[in-house]
Amino acid sequence: MKLRIDFRPSIVVALLAAAALLFWLATGVPGLSWIALPFALFYSVLLAIAALALLRLRTIERWMAWDAPGRLLILAPHEDDCVISAGGLGLRNSRLGGVTRVVYLARDETPALPERREAEARAAWSIAGLGGTDLLFLDLMPPLEKRDPAKLRAASIVLRAIIDDFQPTAIVMPAFEGGHVHHDMVAALVDLLVTPADRFAVFEAPEYSPCVSLLHTPHRVLALCARWLFGLVTYNGPPDGVDGRPILKLRMAPSELADKRRMLGAFASQNAPSLMATRSYPDRLIARVGHRPHSRPFDFDRSYLRFVLALRRRLPPRLVDRLFPVQLGTIGRMGTITDWDSEWGRA
Repeated sequence: MKLRIDFRPSIVVALLAAAALLFWLATGVPGLSWIALPFALFYSVLLAIAALALLRLRTIERWMAWDAPGRLLILAPHEDDCVISAGGLGLRNSRLGGVTRVVYLARDETPALPERREAEARAAWSIAGLGGTDLLFLDLMPPLEKRDPAKLRAASIVLRAIIDDFQPTAIVMPAFEGGHVHHDMVAALVDLLVTPADRFAVFEAPEYSPCVSLLHTPHRVLALCARWLFGLVTYNGPPDGVDGRPILKLRMAPSELADKRRMLGAFASQNAPSLMATRSYPDRLIARVGHRPHSRPFDFDRSYLRFVLALRRRLPPRLVDRLFPVQLGTIGRMGTITDWDSEWGRA
């Protein structure tokens, strides 16, 4: 049975330090020194990487407050995404007397599931006091496996109208991170629509991505290091960004975190127990700064993902996946990552 460590990265570092120490002590035992030495060196390297990741967390994560009511617009591709990204903000804003609107932009392609997911979303947000017209369900995104620039252009017009009608003081949207093509589409569309004349804040919410980087994704690096603790430990960290911008963590009271967990529990069709265990962290946001300069969320050509995909072509894929686990590309564009120029029809 594995020891599961949720959101406490320092424990991973401590366990790696203990493993390295044990192997170094074993090098002093007659007959074991040459056997233990490679392991001692290996776990010392892992410890150094994990310690650097922990140090990096201290520099890019900081707390944020939301203490005044506002007009909060949450844009989500799918029904559970909005609670994962901004459930705490929605709860807090509603209870402060602010106005919150949640807009869903992608309809599930599985028969009968859209209606079920809508009902689950309404049940989740009822905990925050939202209902009726506070939630809007649209079908603006292209089918998951297809490119449709015309539909995206039509979606941009609808999105701009929603923004102008609601007049938000803040928008929360998915991060442009390569995890799911619909998430990236929403982020890229909003990036196109926002102008210098707009006076609202825009926040991106990371959720998952195939990006692995010591500088940009320290929680993911710690999770990879923890896998080498003899298969006895798994680390579940909150999502990282992909470009080094500061991660803002919403200060949430224990009661608010409990309510967010209850909201996640409404999504039975999306494995509610897993969501409650892995996504009940304080909301994590990244402030948008200027227009996005690149078509892809990160450098795919020099990425850990491309290295793993290359290994899978040369070695047994199951072995590679066990040693070097990673999401094998953007959902909807597996084997590569989102390229906004291609989605928008520029290429």
